[in-house]
Amino acid sequence: MFSLPILTALFTLVASTPHPSSLKWDVYLQPSVPVVSPPGLPSNLSFSPTAFTLVHSAHHAILIDAPVTFATTEKLADWIKTKIQGKKLTHIYITHGHGDHFFGLPILQQKFPGVKAVTTQQTIDHMNQQLFPDVFASFWDSLFPGAIPIPTNRTEVIDALPENGIFYIDDTEKKHVVQAVKVGQTDTYNTTILHIPSLDMVVTGDAVYGSCFQYLVDTNTTALRSQWLSALDEIEGLKPKIVVPSHMQEGDGFGPNHLKDTRGYIDNWEREADRVGKKGGAKGREELVERVRKQYPERIGDFILEVSVQEVFTQN
Repeated sequence: MFSLPILTALFTLVASTPHPSSLKWDVYLQPSVPVVSPPGLPSNLSFSPTAFTLVHSAHHAILIDAPVTFATTEKLADWIKTKIQGKKLTHIYITHGHGDHFFGLPILQQKFPGVKAVTTQQTIDHMNQQLFPDVFASFWDSLFPGAIPIPTNRTEVIDALPENGIFYIDDTEKKHVVQAVKVGQTDTYNTTILHIPSLDMVVTGDAVYGSCFQYLVDTNTTALRSQWLSALDEIEGLKPKIVVPSHMQEGDGFGPNHLKDTRGYIDNWEREADRVGKKGGAKGREELVERVRKQYPERIGDFILEVSVQEVFTQN
């Protein structure tokens, strides 16, 4: 069990999808958001758009992940209410420990009384790390200063799932099974995806990307990137027909092609980082940014690109 302080803040947008099977599903797409650039990075950078997935039956629903800020979470909550009128939100599942996937959780727990927040124990441990005062202040609060304050007068709770990762959209009648699948190192450590077997669907968190630059700060060695590739193999082994990345653009679609594209980006990054990273200096950093942009002109989320490039030159 994990006690989580309330956190606050800003943004929004919407995307929706067809509804196969007896379950329905919708995706809410939060747009890119400006950040305050850390020292040494260009100004006018933006955080990647983020998708939040709602899966619902005739009477119950689950949400996957929660936004980073108060205002965005408020707008997501309003959207959820329009999608599940007369239904009960039973669970909020958190895919991994990065703050942009759980900071808004306490607000949603207030908006939807009785909803259970769940994830793996390893993800809870990572969430705890993100809330260490030095980590929170140096990264999240510096990006969104004053936008995600942590009040001290209330806490919320998230529970660890059983080791098999199984829970149900309708807990009471044990209907509509879903399963948290541990995939290990992807764009950070101890990540998971959520598998909805009856839909042939995976909601992948940051294990799979759409048309956004991939975060490679926590996956900054060849060995770690190889683990990410192995995680993609594991996801492909589930043979999903519907793949929902967390960071994507409207119009990307929800096909298995995202697995191949995520893999290709990692492979290309490996080559370019090895080639350009040896040069060092500001010119080397600029060259690597330029080369990645040239290969992926459709991708957005330039803050993520810049910090990932910065990490290459920190390593070298």
